[in-house]
Amino acid sequence: MVQSDELIKKAVVEQLTWDDRVDASKVSVEVENGTVILRGEVPSYFTRTAAQNDALKIVGVRRVVNEILIRPPLEPSLTDMEIENNIKEKLFNNPEINLRDIEVVVSAGTVTLRGTVSAYWKKMHADDLVSEQPGVVFIENLLAVVPTRDYYDQEIAKEIISALDRTVDVDPDEITVKVERGKVLMSGTVPNRAARQLAYEAAWFTPGVINVEDHLSVSELTHCHC
Repeated sequence: MVQSDELIKKAVVEQLTWDDRVDASKVSVEVENGTVILRGEVPSYFTRTAAQNDALKIVGVRRVVNEILIRPPLEPSLTDMEIENNIKEKLFNNPEINLRDIEVVVSAGTVTLRGTVSAYWKKMHADDLVSEQPGVVFIENLLAVVPTRDYYDQEIAKEIISALDRTVDVDPDEITVKVERGKVLMSGTVPNRAARQLAYEAAWFTPGVINVEDHLSVSELTHCHC
């Protein structure tokens, strides 16, 4: 379906206005040849990410350039130590994360995570948990994925392909999965952005995966002349 830049902008603005996590009056939207440019100021990293994800859901969007600045509320303000302690408490109370294996450092609102987790999805989950913390302006996730046992690359690839075969709107024959030392590279074509996310998650949640590179193309965008 062909979408003009004007229609894409209208849909993005409506999506941001609908999303209760985002104050759409603080975010400006521009669209150039299907590329959405977001500008403005929001109070948290969580809100900034939410706005970007909202734009990515819109039909016809090729990519999103997120230039939104984070301006935490002046009152009440949190110190780096308070932010760090809050993050540690959140990670400690999460059953999927072992805080003993993770170092959390906060400097001027930038959170750096170091250490190890046993699965790739746990690394991403830690990122999500940190993004919800007020006062965070940026996340540097340096967590290394160390699986609890050794996995053969062929074994990982087979499991990913099987997961793709069970996934709605995803044709595994249209996707190439390459695995090298646990690092997954996915290429090929999927029909829409939702299918692309599902394909990505098929790799994300597969045991033994330590990193995922998504080079998938979306056919609805390939044929879009917006």
